[in-house]
Amino acid sequence: MDIHFLGTGSAYPGSERDNTSICFSNEDYHVLVDVSGNPCRKLKQFQVDLGELDAVVFTHFHIDHIYGLPSLLWGMWLEDRNKPLRILCDYRNEKKLREWLSTMEAEQWPIAFTIEIETFDGDRENELLSGGGMTFSCFKALHSVPTAGLEVRCAGRVVVYSSDTEINARIGQYDHIDMLIHEATSARKVAGNHSSLVEVVEKYDVDKIEKIVFVHLSDQEPYEEEVAKLGTAKVIIGEDLMTQRV
Repeated sequence: MDIHFLGTGSAYPGSERDNTSICFSNEDYHVLVDVSGNPCRKLKQFQVDLGELDAVVFTHFHIDHIYGLPSLLWGMWLEDRNKPLRILCDYRNEKKLREWLSTMEAEQWPIAFTIEIETFDGDRENELLSGGGMTFSCFKALHSVPTAGLEVRCAGRVVVYSSDTEINARIGQYDHIDMLIHEATSARKVAGNHSSLVEVVEKYDVDKIEKIVFVHLSDQEPYEEEVAKLGTAKVIIGEDLMTQRV
């Protein structure tokens, strides 16, 4: 499974990073988690065909995680996509999503593909979708709005994406995680609704985690200093256009 990081930045405007958005790919099946930046250009750079993206999953409806959707749909239309596109969101955000699509007047574009909206309850642990040997499930994240963390299983490997969250006891319940993709809006500062790099390495059992990739990063935070103190290669500071294989 390849994990493509389209963006790794927090909600704060970044000089080098777009907001966090991640594409999971395996066996020509592709799932985009949140949509930011210039999604069409970045998917192309990862050689993910706009006509072949299978699904979009929204972890929550803060602007930095959703604003790239119009650009994504527009690009798909211009490239004559005809494959249906699944868009999954928490049931509490369905009305907002449908209203947004209506505001875009997406139904009036001469598109040849259907947009299939599916909902889930982000407060409950549910299997969301599967394909290409990957299975996606959700669990509740701890944020200021309804937010889902994600578990992705593939070929016996387990990847966990925290989404935007405070330190989450649910993540600590895993016996083993091959890759934890965790937000770190700050390097050291403890703030409600978000996590710091220091909190993550102190409050989770790092021995149970093979690799930690930090995303949702802010400018002018001393991430590298904190990683250097750890003295381990298992901690990675995420970068835009990076791919990790699990």
